[in-house]
Amino acid sequence: MTYSVKLTPRVAPVQARARQRVADILDAAQALLETDAKVTTSTIAAQAQIPVGSIYRYFPNVHSVYRNLFEKLSVGLREQIAIVISKTASKESWDVLLQEILNNSIVFFQHNPAYGKLLFGNATPGLDTVKRETVSLLSTQLAERWRAGHDGFHDGDVDDVSRMASRLFTFVEQCYFEQDGDHRDAVSVVEAVKALQAYLSIYLTPASQGS
Repeated sequence: MTYSVKLTPRVAPVQARARQRVADILDAAQALLETDAKVTTSTIAAQAQIPVGSIYRYFPNVHSVYRNLFEKLSVGLREQIAIVISKTASKESWDVLLQEILNNSIVFFQHNPAYGKLLFGNATPGLDTVKRETVSLLSTQLAERWRAGHDGFHDGDVDDVSRMASRLFTFVEQCYFEQDGDHRDAVSVVEAVKALQAYLSIYLTPASQGS
């Protein structure tokens, strides 16, 4: 299906005041999502304490707000992951680094439940493109690390393995956000993490076994 909904912002904020207004709009939408409140341009405006017209100045519709909020949250998470992946001088084994990535991600999920609502529970048109971009970014980061000779990568195609690892990480995210209440250590999450670890163990060498 081809969507005709306009998703790009109407006006790119340049001045500090305009950037703050856009930030306020996104923060308001995030707050509404996280309390399961109805999200419309009117409720966003009320939450942000701004006129509805201010939203339409920057965003043509709620779908556009959703997309830009998801981009903001995705960048925040991937930046945290990138910090760990970039530890090329670290002597820690890849599984230790993976656990650090997972721990940081869980903290991010806990503080940003709207990320999960947009990633898995929102059918807003256009989000699929952003979702694919986030998976591709993580895949690229992993591939670059392994091509540089880190983690003892062996017996596989770097691009294929990095893409699959990124998809398995998304599966871990899905299992996390599918849980009810505060049961974040549910079996499905634990098993999804095991699947990711087992897959990577096929192609990566523990530091203790490296040369």
